[in-house]
Amino acid sequence: MKKRVLALILAAATVVSLSGCTTLFKKDYLSVTKYQDDIKNSSSRDIGQISDYAELKNAIISMVNNHQTEGRLRFTDYDGTILGDISQALWEVKAESALASFAVDYMSYDLSRIVTYYEAVVYITYKHTQSEISDIHYITGRSELADIIQTLLEEMDSYVALRITSSTITGEEITAAVSKAYEQNPASCVVPPIVTVTIHPESGLQRIIEIELEYGWKLTELQKMKSALNEKVQKIVENAANIKPAALALDLYEKLAQNCAYDPTGSMRSSRTELNSGLGATAYGALVEGYADSKGFAAAYSALCRAVGIDCQVVEGTQSGETHYWDIIKLGDFYYHIDASAYYAAGIAHSFMQSDEQMRENYEWDAEKYPVCSDQKTYSDIIKRIF
Repeated sequence: MKKRVLALILAAATVVSLSGCTTLFKKDYLSVTKYQDDIKNSSSRDIGQISDYAELKNAIISMVNNHQTEGRLRFTDYDGTILGDISQALWEVKAESALASFAVDYMSYDLSRIVTYYEAVVYITYKHTQSEISDIHYITGRSELADIIQTLLEEMDSYVALRITSSTITGEEITAAVSKAYEQNPASCVVPPIVTVTIHPESGLQRIIEIELEYGWKLTELQKMKSALNEKVQKIVENAANIKPAALALDLYEKLAQNCAYDPTGSMRSSRTELNSGLGATAYGALVEGYADSKGFAAAYSALCRAVGIDCQVVEGTQSGETHYWDIIKLGDFYYHIDASAYYAAGIAHSFMQSDEQMRENYEWDAEKYPVCSDQKTYSDIIKRIF
């Protein structure tokens, strides 16, 4: 009994003791620790001290130029609305900067208040690696662009990125430049490629241009075809080195016609199962396979002229209302039309070394795109000039 009473007394004493202690915990406690930037453990670089919008944009541009994926920006005495300005600056940099437009996939940020100032961590995800950015070619104008495109075709590459200072250049202009480069040297890549051009940004002075080329053939196949085409070209021109320019032009005209059947609709080509239907408009189709439409004839004649140093360009126009291709060559100070595909149908007197006036009887073309062919000669005059 005494033990039970003693236990009750001790229990009551314990309850009183605990209820008294609870008043000790009815207070607020503040734990203070030193703020650590933790820069060494992040992918950030230096903290940018940002005081206005211009500094904010410059800091983001600097991150892109350095291919940074994360950067910490500290806003001290900032003149503006931080939250809205960060979103606007990220959008403007991606829209206006050539490198950001080309390389950046998306950008985001976290904004925090650190006692008396704000701090933002900007995150950037890239769609191009630093190595790909380093491969961008810097060019100063359209002449360099033409050289780059010609090299691209000759090497049968499928992609190039170029940086250029130009606010006027367009994708259509670049696509046309690729077509022109191919026509000037049809043996370069055998087949005319399908061209895709992307310009970053769409407007502005500093631009990055992506040119993608799709040939439709494996590189190994193109290389074999190019080798066969070059061998055929060299075989045709190998004995023509010492001929006078006009006679040389006639010799190439005749040899092309003798080596290739004119197949304007592709019907003859389609009857030959071993021939590819898509090559009738190429120099390869004309010289190696022996069947071509007017575009293939014009490309083949251009390739032959290039091999012997005669200035030649392919002309796109119409003949009797139908789409047709032929060539213009330069001999001395004069230009002449030559339609090698008309060798049998029209004969030399009406298809070789023709003036604009002579050609307009059956042909039409955009005269502003091509040189004037004004040196009118009769057939007998041409023969005298050649021989």
